[in-house]
Amino acid sequence: MKVLLIITHGSMGGAGIMVLDLARGLKAQGVDVTVGFGKGEYLERRLNELGIPRVRFASLARSRNIFSIPLFVLEIRKFLKKNRFDAVQFNSSNTLAGCFGAKLSGTGVRTVFTIHGLSVLDRHYASPFLKLPYWAYFKVFLPFADEIVFVSQDNLREARLTGLTRRGRVIYNGMDPTALTYWTKEKARAELETITGQSFANAYLIGSIGRLSYQKNYSFLIRTLPQILSIQPTIRCVLIGEGKKRALYERLIKKYRLESICFLAGGLEDAARLLKAFDLFVLPSRYEGLPITLVECLFADVPMLVTDVNGNKEIVEKENRYKMDDTKDFIQKFSGIVSRPQVTGYESLKSKFMFEKMTHAYTSLFKKP
Repeated sequence: MKVLLIITHGSMGGAGIMVLDLARGLKAQGVDVTVGFGKGEYLERRLNELGIPRVRFASLARSRNIFSIPLFVLEIRKFLKKNRFDAVQFNSSNTLAGCFGAKLSGTGVRTVFTIHGLSVLDRHYASPFLKLPYWAYFKVFLPFADEIVFVSQDNLREARLTGLTRRGRVIYNGMDPTALTYWTKEKARAELETITGQSFANAYLIGSIGRLSYQKNYSFLIRTLPQILSIQPTIRCVLIGEGKKRALYERLIKKYRLESICFLAGGLEDAARLLKAFDLFVLPSRYEGLPITLVECLFADVPMLVTDVNGNKEIVEKENRYKMDDTKDFIQKFSGIVSRPQVTGYESLKSKFMFEKMTHAYTSLFKKP
């Protein structure tokens, strides 16, 4: 069986990690797998290490430019006419139109579209102006997907309730414990100390890994830090990631005089190996699909405090979730966490997110009924 996996950008990120893991799992099963993407060097380098073929699509980019849609449709149609595959799996909204291009190729290729999160269409997304064009885009192109996959039950329920689609199934993103390499707490902290130029020897270290974006909502965490300090005076915060909101976060850190408390470490490859540096991982997202970073925290046995939204609820127990942008609830939950020993191990939860389950589920979808 020949399978093509397509993602918009070949950079680090939850969807990219999932595609890389899926490609590795399919190859191990004897599937002839190729990965396609636009720009980005991370995936290319990792795929080379694994000996997995890759292809670049010039029209694929993180963009809201509507003219890129027909360009990608034509590019994927031409590619599939020349290169026959049994199935193509598309990841992220920018690739959805490729399902139409695949059908135009006339090759009978099976199309699978994975929704890693509803993004602009999510009920927690603030601006209503982008929802209509995104809604129209999804309604036009989703019918060309033979199978629709959601990564969280919450997203599937919302899609059905809003009429976005009546079809779909959930396949959780999975982790392979044998392939995970987490540094010890001491080594991970030493690395963060080198990056930030600070000492965390006696600190209660909180932090997060993710793009500095509207979605991740790190402005809430920064604004709440002064109150957290009154509860835990040794608190230090490190945010690992890069993005458009960096300048805003730098201004907030300066405004609240947190220059010696909160640090922006920038984007780091394989950042998950540093998770054990944190006493508490915090994810204040406005919306999510199923965050890969939280699954990684499960397997690293790192305590978490996250917003009570979307797929977060399917990973993190209720006592470690708070209402989005609710400072009082956050502080209450944080106080409870620091005052009691955190139970980790998460063995019952880990079983939901195993690598083998994800790989076998997708393999069954790629086979024609």
